[in-house]
Amino acid sequence: MLLSAQTQRLQASSARPSQSAIPVLRSPLGRRPQMQIRRLPGVVLPEPLPQQQWPELSEQQQQQHHPDVSCAAGGAAAAADAPTPAYSADFIRRRLVVFVSIVIGYSCYYLTRNSLTYTAPVMVADPKLAMDITQIGAMTSIFPIAYGMSKFVSGVLGARFSPSVLLAGGLMATALINIAFGFGTSLAWFCFFWALNGTLQGVGGPCCARILTTWFASKERGTYWGMWNIAHNLGGFAAPLIAGGFAKSMGWKWGMWAPGIIGLVVGCFVLLACKDKPEDLGFPPVEPAAEKPKEAGEVKPKPNVLKQLLNNVLKNPFIWGMALT
Repeated sequence: MLLSAQTQRLQASSARPSQSAIPVLRSPLGRRPQMQIRRLPGVVLPEPLPQQQWPELSEQQQQQHHPDVSCAAGGAAAAADAPTPAYSADFIRRRLVVFVSIVIGYSCYYLTRNSLTYTAPVMVADPKLAMDITQIGAMTSIFPIAYGMSKFVSGVLGARFSPSVLLAGGLMATALINIAFGFGTSLAWFCFFWALNGTLQGVGGPCCARILTTWFASKERGTYWGMWNIAHNLGGFAAPLIAGGFAKSMGWKWGMWAPGIIGLVVGCFVLLACKDKPEDLGFPPVEPAAEKPKEAGEVKPKPNVLKQLLNNVLKNPFIWGMALT
């Protein structure tokens, strides 16, 4: 009996597989496979926590919580919705006439300014004048001094009076001075009128700048300002052809008279074609200016030209430095 019981116990142990013989399943990464959790009977699992529901904010409340984002979005939307200026065909044609008038007008300023440069060799060669190169140098040295001094006053005058009238009037005045220069025979006559010509030459630039500002918006102003600078080259190109050509073929007097006559004709054209601003012809302004609210009983004082000239120009050290350099 004892032997049979031990025999049965050995057979049962041999039939049971050993732990080392059981294959171990491993994942390709060398990790143990995850075990499935079985729900035991009688055990109640806790319910998952409910997800917190946030209240929906209105658009005004969102702007209060995120002011930077809302301001940036509002600014981008305003920039996208900003209408591009649309001009009528009549306005474009009229503005083109104004632009051409200031280009041709300022070109004639250069023509009446450089006329003596190309007439002087013929004056030296004329035996009736008996002039040498030293006297010509004295005349031409007076011009830049007078021209520099005129820039002190021209900016103030351009802001005070009509720029189109000043542009045309200054051109016709320099044209008359060129004509009067041709009737002289003495050095004193030549020096006086050429210094007067330099005094009036500084009127043209500020007037053209003001007209460009009122007729062209800020987005397109740089393009037309660059095209307006062609006037310097046009005047410099025409001066040797007109003044030098007439002086060589018809005498030095016509070297001064021909630019003067052309300046008179162009000055009349500028006076008729050029206007200060679009409102003068019934068009709306290209950039309406926002008016500041005036307080009750506030009276705006009238600007004093002499006071502005004294405070803004004569007392400005930077302007004196630029003038001396």
